[in-house]
Amino acid sequence: MDNAQKYLSLYNKLAEERLQRFAETYPYIRSWDELQQLYSVELEPEDTVKLLANRDDLPKAIARCLRDTQPVELFGCYQAFKTQDCQMLNDVIFQSTRQRLLSSAITAGGTDHSSFYHNIVAAFAGNDFEVMHTFSPVDLTICKYPYYNAPALNLISSLYYQDRSKQTEALALAEKFLKKKLPVLDGAVINFLVALTQADSKRASEALQQANLGFARSRVNGALEKCFALELHGLYNFARYIDPELFAQIRVPTGAGFSKSFAEWQRDNAYVTGKLFYQYPSERELMNLILTAKLPQVTLIEHKKNSFIQDEPAFLGKLIDAIAPIG
Repeated sequence: MDNAQKYLSLYNKLAEERLQRFAETYPYIRSWDELQQLYSVELEPEDTVKLLANRDDLPKAIARCLRDTQPVELFGCYQAFKTQDCQMLNDVIFQSTRQRLLSSAITAGGTDHSSFYHNIVAAFAGNDFEVMHTFSPVDLTICKYPYYNAPALNLISSLYYQDRSKQTEALALAEKFLKKKLPVLDGAVINFLVALTQADSKRASEALQQANLGFARSRVNGALEKCFALELHGLYNFARYIDPELFAQIRVPTGAGFSKSFAEWQRDNAYVTGKLFYQYPSERELMNLILTAKLPQVTLIEHKKNSFIQDEPAFLGKLIDAIAPIG
């Protein structure tokens, strides 16, 4: 896979630095045994049976479980690049984005659903489009936060649900946003999504290439993230999902962040959706239940006139209802 050696070198460097400074490599796990040891011995175990019997303790336990998932994602990507296994990478993307979306849904911090944008698009990189129905359901209002993830998710939602009235409003807000002085990545992403609404393959190709350039320059994304740009792969896959004919005319972006070999593997494997990559040991059975539960839908509450935020307690309550019967 493209950039695999660079990713592995960076990862090993980060692990060695952690080892020298703290006498441990966490969270940069480098073997299956090390990962299993972490979740079965080193982290405090959860008594799942007791938790399911006493639902009052579940909210904090779920939050703890979702907070301790970073090593799985990091090791999964490391292992996939090490073994050049595109199927594994597809599955790691599926599981890690689900974990991050669930964590975000219970710790939103007074935002609307635009806060899910990056993880929704990352899920698209693993061809997981069902997350839209949970984290950006059709009946939610237009996002109104000032960052590019708001107009981006508005355009994605209008295209995904083929909602013409919402698309008109989303386009108007996007065009207004594009008049600002923007970072390269922000403007390129909005231009790409606007191009999809207008079925303009030339503009979409140019915007995706600009997004690749902007991603490489971004100060927000770390060195490991820049080796494999989930956001770019997700946007590219989203174009295929909503309009296969237009997608066929969009040029594959060139540059370090986009893996052409991974995109080709997905094409050759009928854009298969990822699946769970790692089953947690019995000491973390609650995490397995979280990942296999039916996902509840995000809802919003109006905290000021025409200003909405996520209803985190409602989401957590519905997630607990989904988990408890399984237990």
